Amino acid sequence: MPIPTQNPIVVAPSPTPFKADDSVDHAAIERNVEKWIKTPLSGFVLGTENGEEQFLSEKERLEVVRTVNNARNGEKFIMGGVDSSSVTDSIRQAEDLVEAGAELIRIRIPRLTKDVTGYFEQVVPRVPAPVMIIHQMAPGQFAGGDAPVGAEPDVIGNLIDLDNVFGYIASGNVRFEARVRNFVTTDKPFWLGNGLIVLAMSVIGANGACLMFGNVGPGEVHQIISNVMNGNLAAAQAIQTRIIEADYQILDRGAAGIKAALDLLGYDGGAPRLPNPSVSDADREIIRAAMQQAKLI
Repeated sequence: MPIPTQNPIVVAPSPTPFKADDSVDHAAIERNVEKWIKTPLSGFVLGTENGEEQFLSEKERLEVVRTVNNARNGEKFIMGGVDSSSVTDSIRQAEDLVEAGAELIRIRIPRLTKDVTGYFEQVVPRVPAPVMIIHQMAPGQFAGGDAPVGAEPDVIGNLIDLDNVFGYIASGNVRFEARVRNFVTTDKPFWLGNGLIVLAMSVIGANGACLMFGNVGPGEVHQIISNVMNGNLAAAQAIQTRIIEADYQILDRGAAGIKAALDLLGYDGGAPRLPNPSVSDADREIIRAAMQQAKLI
């Protein structure tokens, strides 16, 4: 499916379900995709740390992309994740993801090189799909702590201006990203990446989102951004206030939390991959109560 052109676009890093023997559950992935297709979610983000990428082999990651590609029946779009500081390896990963079905490639600002501009100038022209640059230098850090800065705002703006760059996914640092917004041309997507700050980031100009909360509340995220874009701040604030506790309680528990939330919604969430545990029964009830308060269930 072509990448949507009408804002807001809301996507989410898709969690990976596992069987009892800890292998990837492709049938569960298919069932989840069938459900997500019926929601306001614009697309699937695959091969991300928040989706337990670090617990999957490269072969498994590509198999997940192929499964989602087959299950979506031409609906939505797929964004594949590349997280490497090597120019050669980044290009190879991107090529493999596109071959497996990805239409957009999300590339993290590299964490192991100081020559960020040189990296993107060499990678972006050679990727066979549009590139989304992501500035989340501590993925999986759902709550608390300050993530490091990958590049200065003006440098990020210049990178986003490169040909074949589709847009940008911001970090959770609103103060920093407010400056970045001034260096990003308005015709390029500028997406937020955290459910607690959908309203705040929308006010400074975010016109889309790539966030874990999108798995459970894509409609709410879409409504907040749309209301801000249309000047209806009161309606946007009311929705943001309603979902704050659910977003926090789910994501404070990492992949286990989002999987528990998906279970409560009737998706196949299941347990994280070993050795990580599922949430406790007490935590599951906390998540349930927060989701009820948010009117998600």
